[in-house]
Amino acid sequence: MVKLMRLMALDFRMILREQMLWFMFWVAPALQFAAVYLVLPILERYFPVLSEYRLLVLLLMTLQVVSSIGGVIAYMLLDEKDEEALTAIRTMPIGVNAFLFYRLFLGTSAAFVFAVLMLAVTNIAHLNLVQVLLGALLFAGTAPLVTLTLASFAQNKVEGLAVYKVVSLALLLPAASFFLGSAFKYLLGVVPVYWTFHFLAAVDAGKTGLLELGLALLTHTLAFWGLLRVFRRRVFG
Repeated sequence: MVKLMRLMALDFRMILREQMLWFMFWVAPALQFAAVYLVLPILERYFPVLSEYRLLVLLLMTLQVVSSIGGVIAYMLLDEKDEEALTAIRTMPIGVNAFLFYRLFLGTSAAFVFAVLMLAVTNIAHLNLVQVLLGALLFAGTAPLVTLTLASFAQNKVEGLAVYKVVSLALLLPAASFFLGSAFKYLLGVVPVYWTFHFLAAVDAGKTGLLELGLALLTHTLAFWGLLRVFRRRVFG
């Protein structure tokens, strides 16, 4: 535990030291929150049509928050990959598994906190406490998926930025399902965020959302398991 606390202190120093990291970890989430909580109500006064899409705006903004946090953790791993520190971790007492779990847990926890704030404080979604926590948990599950994708398929932070853009676009695709009336929209369900969106849309409309919740947990679990295997093979294999 002491070793993990030391690692956490070092990680936060790294985040504060690099402008891009602290912007993505602290400033970007704060700006997203301010946009939804302060700016969106003002825009709705001048553009009433936005009121019909306020829930979707909230979902997309929350997605951007958690994905940016996942990106920060990935960039830290890519830095260590450049310096061959990840290889050296194999010989450390903490071990590879504990180190990887810690890093993913750090990003997931931060994403969960920000997601709770986005869903609960903005007063846009009609959710009870349990629904807020479940929705935040699903959103937080996106962070490690982003982290593992970037850390697996990018060799450095420059490549990481390119991969992050592709991942961000892929994560936005499920938003199109709100505008598609045919069964074609279910093809977007291969992206775990699709079920997160539709779970929150269902409970916001007064439904149970149990099917969407189950599918969200299933797709997130499968994606995490698959990406974790890819990461281990490409980075530690």
